[in-house]
Amino acid sequence: MLRKGILTLLRALSLSTLLVVGIWVAPSVAFETDDCCVCHVSLEAVHGNWDHTAAPSPGTVILFSDTGHDDGGWVGDKPYFDALVACNTCHNSNLPAVHGNDCDTCHPTPYNTLGTWGRGCQQGGCHSFYHQDSIKAHLSFENPYDPENDCYRCHDTSFNVPQANCLNCHASYVPGDVTPPVTTSNAQDVYVGPARIDFSITDNGKVGLGRTFYRLDGDSPTAAGKSLSVTAPGPHQLEFWSLDQSSKTESAPNNVFFTIEADTTSPTTTSNAQATYNQGAVITLTATDEGTMGVKRTYYRLNDGPIQSGTSVVIPAASGTTAYTLTFWSEDWAGNVETHNSVNFTVTSSTTTIRLVWGDSDTNPAHLPTGDDSAAWTVRRDGWTGPVVATGSGASPNWDGVDDITVQASPTSYFVIIEWYWQGEEDQTVFPNVSVTTPGQVVRLSY
Repeated sequence: MLRKGILTLLRALSLSTLLVVGIWVAPSVAFETDDCCVCHVSLEAVHGNWDHTAAPSPGTVILFSDTGHDDGGWVGDKPYFDALVACNTCHNSNLPAVHGNDCDTCHPTPYNTLGTWGRGCQQGGCHSFYHQDSIKAHLSFENPYDPENDCYRCHDTSFNVPQANCLNCHASYVPGDVTPPVTTSNAQDVYVGPARIDFSITDNGKVGLGRTFYRLDGDSPTAAGKSLSVTAPGPHQLEFWSLDQSSKTESAPNNVFFTIEADTTSPTTTSNAQATYNQGAVITLTATDEGTMGVKRTYYRLNDGPIQSGTSVVIPAASGTTAYTLTFWSEDWAGNVETHNSVNFTVTSSTTTIRLVWGDSDTNPAHLPTGDDSAAWTVRRDGWTGPVVATGSGASPNWDGVDDITVQASPTSYFVIIEWYWQGEEDQTVFPNVSVTTPGQVVRLSY
C-alpha cells in the first residue's frame, strides 16, 4: 500500500530481480509521484492481502451538556437523550477511498503502522479527538420553543434520538455519489494579529464529511483539518478545497484574499476585587485585547503561590483573617504579554453565635417552657427575602428554651423571625437587624 515503501523496495531490488517480476525500471529513473496507482493499478490489486476497511463500533457522538436544551443534560439518568451513532452511519469505511488513495495519510513513513493496526480510526494519533465540537455545534438548537427549531429533526415522537435522524442534517457516504463537496470559510478581509480561518464542508446540501486542503500564497497544498492559523503580517492569498468520502473533489479551488496587520499591543486585564471579604472570596478577572483573535490566556498568582490560569479566582473560607496579594496578567495570540497587575485584600472567615432565649430561661429556671409551649425560628441573611441561613424549633417538656445558632461573622446583618406558642396564645417576634461581626461573638435575643 505504501508508495514510499514501494519506492524503497524498487530502489533496493537489482535490475535482474525487476526483470523477473516483469517490471522494467531504467536505473536512472527518479521515482517521484503522488499516486502509485497510476502505474500499479488499484491498491487492492497491489496489496490485496491487506484489509483497508474500518470496522467502526457504536459510540456516543453527540453529547449534550447541562444547557437549556430541555432535559438533554440528564446524561446517565435519561440515556435516551443521548445520540448513540455507529460511525458508519455517516462515514465510509473504505479507507483508501476516504483518503483519496493517498497512502501517506496513514503511513507517513514506510511500514510504520503495518502489522499493528487495530482497525480503529483513532489508532496512531490519526483521529485522537473526534466530535469535540458537537456540543457547540448544537447549542443553536437548544431552545425547543424557538419557532426556527424543529425538534423532530433530531427526535422522534417519544423524544428519543434515532440514528437515522442524524442524516436529516448530516451527509453520509452514498456509493456512486458524483456531487463534489462545497467548502466555505469565515475569512475576513483584515486581521489584527494572527488569523484563524475555519472551514466548513457541505455535501449534497447537508453538513459534509471530507478532507480540506489549502494552498497559502502559492505554496504546496497542505491538509488543513477544520482550521488554519496564519501569523505572518502582510497580504495573503488562500486557496482551499475539499475531498469528500466518494473521492470527489471541488472542481476549482476557492480563493480569498486577506491582510494581517501586526499586533504589538498587550492585553488589558482588570479585576473586581474588593478591599475586604468575609467567609471566602470569588474574584473575576476580565481581559480585553485589540487583536482579532483576542486574549489567549489569563494568568494569576496568590501571594507566593504557583502561577495559575483562568478568570475566576476562588478563595475558600478559613479561620481568621488572611491578607492576600493577587497578581494577574494576560497574553494574546500575537505573543504580547501584559505587565503584571496586583491588588491587595483581606479575607476574614470565622463563626459567631445567635442565642435565642425563651424569656429569661437561661438565668431563671422557674421560667422554663412548660405545657404546650413551643417555638420555631428562621434566620435569613439581609432581610425578610434574603437567603435562609438556619431553621429550627423546640417544644416542652424536653426543651430548655435556649437555642444557639452558629452563623458566619459578616458585615451583612441577619433577619430573625420566631413563631412561638405560649399558654394557648400564638404570636411572633421579629429581630430585623441582627449584627454579628466579631469572631466568636455571642448575640443574645430574648423573646
